[in-house]
Amino acid sequence: MPDWITVDEVAAYLDLPTVDPADDNLALSTAAVKAAVERRRSDLATGEPPTFTPTDDVHTGSVIWAAILYQSRSAPSGFAGYGDETGLFDPLGARRAEVLRLVGWRRPYAG
Repeated sequence: MPDWITVDEVAAYLDLPTVDPADDNLALSTAAVKAAVERRRSDLATGEPPTFTPTDDVHTGSVIWAAILYQSRSAPSGFAGYGDETGLFDPLGARRAEVLRLVGWRRPYAG
C-alpha cells in the first residue's frame, strides 16, 4: 500500500524541479510530519490491519506542514530547536493556525 503522504507530493507543492537524492531534508521533513499526524490522528486508522486514511484537509495540511519544515531545514542557518518537540511547530509561523486546523490537531487525543 502506498504512503498517504510522499516526498514527491511535497516536492510538487514546493515546485521543486528535481529532488536531490543526496539531500535528505525533504524525506526527513515528510517523515516527521507523517509520524506526528498519524500519532495525533489515530482516529483515522481503520481496518485490519489498521490503515491510516486521512481526509483531504488532513492530507493538504500535512503537505503544507512538510513543505514549511523542509524550507526551514534547508535554510542556510537551519532553525533553533530542531529535534525538540517545538521544532515541529516553530517553523509554521503565521501559517500555524491554518495548518493545525487542517490536520485537526486540536481533536481530543485518545492515546
